[in-house]
Amino acid sequence: MNRFFVLFIASVALSLPAQPLRFDLDAQLPLADAMDIPIEVIARVDPSVVSIQHEQAGGTGFIISEDGYILTNGHVVRGFDNEDPTRPAQSIIVVLHNEQQLPATVIGFSMDPDVALLRVHHDEPLRPVTFANSRNVSVGQRCFAVGTPVGLRRTFTSGILSNIDRTDLGTEVVVFQTDAAINPGNSGGPLFDQQGRVLGINTYASRGANNLGFTIPIHVALDMVDDFKEHGRFIRSLVPLFFTGELYSELARALEVERGILISYVMPDSAAWEAGFRPGDVLTHVNGEPVQARTRADLLNFEWEHSVRPPGEPFNATVLRGGRGNWEPHEFTAVLEPLPPLPQFGRHLGEIPEYRYAALGLGVKSLVDLHQIIHELQPVEGVFVKFREDNSTASQADIQAEDVITHVAGKPTPDFDTFLSVFERELQAHNPAIELRIARNHLRIVTALAPDYLLREVRVILIAPNEEHEYVDLLRRELLAAGAKVRLATPDAEPINRDLLNTPLVPDLSLEDVTVEDAEVILFAGGPGARAFWENEEALRITREAIEQKRHLAAAGPAALLPVLASEEALTAKITLPREDSAEAVRRNANYTGKDVESDERIHTTTARTREIVREFLTSLQQAVLRAPVQTTL
Repeated sequence: MNRFFVLFIASVALSLPAQPLRFDLDAQLPLADAMDIPIEVIARVDPSVVSIQHEQAGGTGFIISEDGYILTNGHVVRGFDNEDPTRPAQSIIVVLHNEQQLPATVIGFSMDPDVALLRVHHDEPLRPVTFANSRNVSVGQRCFAVGTPVGLRRTFTSGILSNIDRTDLGTEVVVFQTDAAINPGNSGGPLFDQQGRVLGINTYASRGANNLGFTIPIHVALDMVDDFKEHGRFIRSLVPLFFTGELYSELARALEVERGILISYVMPDSAAWEAGFRPGDVLTHVNGEPVQARTRADLLNFEWEHSVRPPGEPFNATVLRGGRGNWEPHEFTAVLEPLPPLPQFGRHLGEIPEYRYAALGLGVKSLVDLHQIIHELQPVEGVFVKFREDNSTASQADIQAEDVITHVAGKPTPDFDTFLSVFERELQAHNPAIELRIARNHLRIVTALAPDYLLREVRVILIAPNEEHEYVDLLRRELLAAGAKVRLATPDAEPINRDLLNTPLVPDLSLEDVTVEDAEVILFAGGPGARAFWENEEALRITREAIEQKRHLAAAGPAALLPVLASEEALTAKITLPREDSAEAVRRNANYTGKDVESDERIHTTTARTREIVREFLTSLQQAVLRAPVQTTL
């Protein structure tokens, strides 16, 4: 099923940024004139190439505007958050050609096409590259790659374009093949033509003996830039939902059709179906222009060139319908619509957040039409099971990945919000067996989930800042799944957004209403907004009382400094917090350890750098609570 996505119609017309992109569309130099890249060309492009480094990996990029926009690969800057595939790596540093280091922000990234846009700020204008016309290239054309491989400052490797129509890599677009060496760490770097103009972004390297490299044409990357700037991700558009295929010569002769593009699938009752598309039609014109695809490369180019357009534009189609010797033309108009976030498939990490209950071994996400096609599901409403851990509560209930949960406790759960509401209400009630109804292909299964509720009746007050919070919903749902009675508090009891969804979380308390005696655990969530707690009198009061009354005091991210600020007694306790806040801890003579998770008696802290670290912190906190329970006032 991986090949189907290339059939979608994508959007976003290219418009130039404030700092103009520089194009040079002159004809290529004659191949016979030179076998080497001129030294002056190398010297000219060198300042435009940068190294990219972060906590997980690194790669190469290149400057495309004087005001600091940089292109690279999506896989160079992607994060490693299993639940939020749209989250980039943290602490990204761009190293300029003169070794100057600049912090970078990821504006947006995609894994297919494998493109990312970064931004750095510099006192002086940076030197951008110029662009070749990547729609007008030829096999045998001289080229050279510039990169920053692991352990080396800079490498220049030369070769030729040995293939300009590779379509067998599972990518959404046609890619170039080159024999210019693409070494580890060169990913995201530019492939230049002989005149020093960018042909594309180096992305994949062959591990075989031939040492082949693969490059995304630069026009593809530039088609995505404005979407990254405006939306933070690439917004594809489509007529939902039909797929196409190439009408190769033998098939065209068999069907007695001169040219066109085969419509291979139309989802019943979709907008494409309502517009008039039918499986077996042959698309001959779009917006009055003739179209055809004899080869896979033709098809991919058609898909990209004709569909990188804004949603809302008309898609006027002419198709032939009937069969061999009996074709009749039909005309109809559809409207391009924005493609919703993608599920995971092929090279795509997906764009749909997963809600994982590690205490249950269960991860679920919103169900979209593409799930049904990719996984060959029967039409059904519910939530998609993305993750099921072996030897877990979910596995004991015989829940499997790619199941669809249609009912919880006898109530339909046609959408994700309804599922969360019903499921978490059952957890809060400590229901010993939560009935689930599951659709698995043609089967309909009834089962029951039996949580362990190890923290049954443990009272937790979870305190979050109003803005710029992190992992609040993760903390809350994992504690609920473990059986804790969780109440959420924010300053002035203002609602906050869930971490991965647009729906709000409504607090139970304001900080002024928090009574420490009513909880065994006081837990402060992290995120940049938690620094506001450092000077919040109510937050300091709650922290001080929790220490005095020997409650379990837990804090994530910048909030981990609260024990030190609130009580001299906490100065001897081991704490940890994010590296960027460590200077504050040292300045105040705190016993700062720098670990990701720290637990000292009843004070528990974490850097909360990643979702995995937060889960490790919760496990440590749960064990501490079970070892040393606290008497509370009912």
